[in-house]
Amino acid sequence: MALGEKVSDWWFRLRKSKHGELLHKWLNNRDVYVFLVFLLIATAFWFLNALRDTYLADFSYPVRFVNVPDDEIVVGGTEQKIELKVRANGYTIVRQRLNRSFVPLVFDVSQMRRSASNDRSDAWVLTRSQTNRVREQLLVGMDLVELRPDTLVLQIDKIRDRKVPVVLKGNVAFEKQFLQAGDLVFNPDSVIISGPASLVDTIEAIATQALNVAPLSETYQQKVALEQLPSVEFSHREAALTIPVEPFSEKTISLTLQVIGLPDSLRLKAFPSAVDLTFRAGVSRFESIQANDFRAVVDASEVLKNQRPGRLRVRIERVPEQIQSYDFSPLFVEYILERRRP
Repeated sequence: MALGEKVSDWWFRLRKSKHGELLHKWLNNRDVYVFLVFLLIATAFWFLNALRDTYLADFSYPVRFVNVPDDEIVVGGTEQKIELKVRANGYTIVRQRLNRSFVPLVFDVSQMRRSASNDRSDAWVLTRSQTNRVREQLLVGMDLVELRPDTLVLQIDKIRDRKVPVVLKGNVAFEKQFLQAGDLVFNPDSVIISGPASLVDTIEAIATQALNVAPLSETYQQKVALEQLPSVEFSHREAALTIPVEPFSEKTISLTLQVIGLPDSLRLKAFPSAVDLTFRAGVSRFESIQANDFRAVVDASEVLKNQRPGRLRVRIERVPEQIQSYDFSPLFVEYILERRRP
């Protein structure tokens, strides 16, 4: 059923109902329309008569700040307005609201008074100093009663430049038997940021936008956007990222245990005296890694305590940076403590 048919059907059923009959009679009564016309005329006369009275009204007066020094930035207070309270008859108030908009008051920031604290400062001006400028834009017959707030305050900060490194934000995964073959490389590896000193001083690094890539089996090269920060400008908006990837292999070596923490008068024999260490590294670095790049120790100072341990824990103190990960065994060794002959 079309909308028009639905309306017609509703009106037909309404007219057939008891309330519908009363409504129909009321709408067809000429006296009703005469009453409504006189009510409208009376309301209009009452409204026009009420406009002759004097009222208090509030207006918002726009402001604009200009001529900020080149080495400074406004960090707060730019959205302020001056609130006016005026007294006038109703006609004048209606005309002010309908026909006129206020021209913004313009303030020269470089000429405003300052209350300084290191790089951060407040620039302020008293609103009462602008009373005459505000009155000039009011209609004749309007009296200015009040200006609010009594003071306009801007938060000013020094502009500071700083060089910070670029870091990766995201997760990097690798296919089986592949690993990262070196450090991540960004080009450029750092950016110069510029902004409010109070903000710039807290920034230690600039992150990329979140990066999630499929598991890698070859070197990854791609330009990535840098995560933008409000009120801060960057010398670069993106950086070229390189993630070196290569297959890895495993190798097992034997490390002789070194004993530490024992006086010269004592000697300790560990059983076994060596551990097997298995490490994983990229194929390009695999052959350059030797056993003397690692150091396996046991701390014998534990045996000098009143309660001697039955075994000593093995600790790997030195590993080369080129390896990806390692495992070793055994984790504990037995021992015999002997006194050296003089």
